[in-house]
Amino acid sequence: MKTIANKQELLAGIPEACGEGMAESAPEEADVFLHQFLPISRHLRVLDPQVRVIIGDKGAGKSHLFQALKFAEGRELLSALAAKQGYLTAPLERSAWLVGFETHGTAFPPSDLVDAFATDRGADDLRQLWLALLSRVLIDSSKMDASKLPETLRQTLSSPVWDLPALVGTVRDQANQAQLFAALDALDKKLISNDEYVFVTYDELDRVSPGNWDTMRSVLQGLVQFWSVYSRRWQRIRCKIFLRRDLYEHAALRGPDIAKIAWNPADIFWNTGELYTLLFKRLANASDAWRDYLLKGKLPIEAHPVLGQLPTHQDEKDYAAVVKHMFGEYMGHITRGLTLRWIPNHLKDGHGRVFPRPLLILIQEASVLENRDQRAEAPHLIHYTALRGALDQVSLFRIKELSQEEFPWLLGLERAFQRNHFHVPVSRKEVLKALRIDWSKEKVVPAETEPNALLGYLAELGIVSFRSDGRIDVGDLYLKGLHLRRKGGVARPKSVQR
Repeated sequence: MKTIANKQELLAGIPEACGEGMAESAPEEADVFLHQFLPISRHLRVLDPQVRVIIGDKGAGKSHLFQALKFAEGRELLSALAAKQGYLTAPLERSAWLVGFETHGTAFPPSDLVDAFATDRGADDLRQLWLALLSRVLIDSSKMDASKLPETLRQTLSSPVWDLPALVGTVRDQANQAQLFAALDALDKKLISNDEYVFVTYDELDRVSPGNWDTMRSVLQGLVQFWSVYSRRWQRIRCKIFLRRDLYEHAALRGPDIAKIAWNPADIFWNTGELYTLLFKRLANASDAWRDYLLKGKLPIEAHPVLGQLPTHQDEKDYAAVVKHMFGEYMGHITRGLTLRWIPNHLKDGHGRVFPRPLLILIQEASVLENRDQRAEAPHLIHYTALRGALDQVSLFRIKELSQEEFPWLLGLERAFQRNHFHVPVSRKEVLKALRIDWSKEKVVPAETEPNALLGYLAELGIVSFRSDGRIDVGDLYLKGLHLRRKGGVARPKSVQR
């Protein structure tokens, strides 16, 4: 069997290129981060002063974009691209970008404390909390003058101890609040006078009380209501709220409050050409050996001053040659389909969307399987059966990731489907029967528990889809993770067959 001379080196570089650099483990060095980041056209609307809400699915890259905005080099890159493509932007040199909330680091209260505070609290308490956190951010960044604030308020806002009831109680005091708003109003007037902006960004809001829908809804509604009221008051203090799509679309955030600030949202989704560009950009930046291998696969690459090695292709069809070079043209046989199309088609959710993270995990896991059982012949690096086996791992990872973070109740759904041994597509009647779950026995419940409503919610999340014949389908992205099966398809490698 013909093998690539440096195959081991190439395979060894894939996990770092695909697994590292996710937003959850974003490096502190701008150059390392930006070599793994790919700006796409839908990112550029975030710089528009009128855009206050940025939405996207889990794994679509919201948090990666959020991280890019924290680096001066990232903002400069996005601003230059936005100007080149005719997008509206605020003047970069007169704009400050501040973090209003995230779960990384110690700048904000831990999620558990926010969860405990928000439980059974009214909307006014949550609005006061967001006012306090905004004030603290502006003071810490020296954007707002705190010298005229009452001493008690200054001490509370700067305290290293996250006593949220005390913080909210101090901010709610009528005299304190009057002085606080005077300082905020003065800042806004100064920004207008100098033609400046302060953008305050919020991310990882879905990690606050992920197991309690009502509490998470209260936290988010407090933030949305706060900015829906004061976005009219302040012209140059602007929010940028990064929201998971289901939280934006579901009942938790519908109504006049979200409409006031989300009439012009930025929606992050990817086309297949962009996904392939991201994948091969990361690999090209992994090592000289990887760049040379991709060049041999007829992939044009240029050295970008900020982004590092950057493929110049834009469309899916332009990647046919390098995909054939790396994996082979077909998934074993022409009847199984072109590898170029098989990869994105089998990573789609119920809405037909493909996300960067599942693609990167697919290639990472395929490299592990290929390393364990090397079947690809030169110039190919990874055998098609390794891709097929990795698809199961992607599904398992997807369900594990969602159930550990945003949707803990998926574990109850997983157990219900496991008991029923479905082959999809399946009748609606059988699915509804399986969804008659006794949620009182589960630690965490979804936003909807009635079977029909829960099925609709699953469709909203893209976990299931409705076929034209009325049956329920589940894409490969969720199939294995939910213990479901589908007849036929590409054979798995023996190492992962069960």
